Amino acid sequence: MLEELARPAVLARPERLDADHRRVVAAVESLRRHGHHGSRAGAKLGPMHAVVRFLVELVARYVVVSYAKKVATEVRNLYWLRELEAADQSDEKQLLQRARQDAQALVEITRSRELGVPTFVLGGLLVPAAVSIWRLASGFTFEHWWVAVIVGGAGITIGLAISWIALRGAALASRRIRLSVAEPLRSLWLTVGACGRPPRDQSRRFTVVAISLTVGVWIVLPLLVTLSLAT
Repeated sequence: MLEELARPAVLARPERLDADHRRVVAAVESLRRHGHHGSRAGAKLGPMHAVVRFLVELVARYVVVSYAKKVATEVRNLYWLRELEAADQSDEKQLLQRARQDAQALVEITRSRELGVPTFVLGGLLVPAAVSIWRLASGFTFEHWWVAVIVGGAGITIGLAISWIALRGAALASRRIRLSVAEPLRSLWLTVGACGRPPRDQSRRFTVVAISLTVGVWIVLPLLVTLSLAT
């Protein structure tokens, strides 16, 4: 914090602001267009390939669109703060004002929805949770052990499938983000100077949360309910 407060100028490399700014805008444009397309997941699954590919790209779209919104907002706010700090009629203030206006337009452009993957995931999690709660409340148990094994195996399969889709989708988005936006954004942050780290994508956090919830609801919760009813 003290190092940032002691910075000698509003911009570390004012001569590079325009070029670095345009690189970031171009990278965000390309990422929004191509960041969630072209997955090869499930290529060996035959007719199911189209379904798997759609779900993987749906997850990737959520991560990409969320990240594009975050980048646009943080870049706009960074320009705006430095514009307020710049001296009136200075070259830096004019540079930052033009860049901030562009960034404000980028914020408006990136307002598109992420297609509600969290809603989709939560909806899928409510099904086994509701069934487990109903079984626990009603005391329902399977008459034959092999039926319970089949139902449990189906739950484990579904849970692993959802986790795999979340992992592949987040990995696709993360690769595209690194290829397109990561380097131009790092260069822009160096040009502005003394402004911390560039915004990071949430692909890893999304994957951890999605897989943890999926495994917990599709595998652990039904298992605990079955054990409690059996005892």
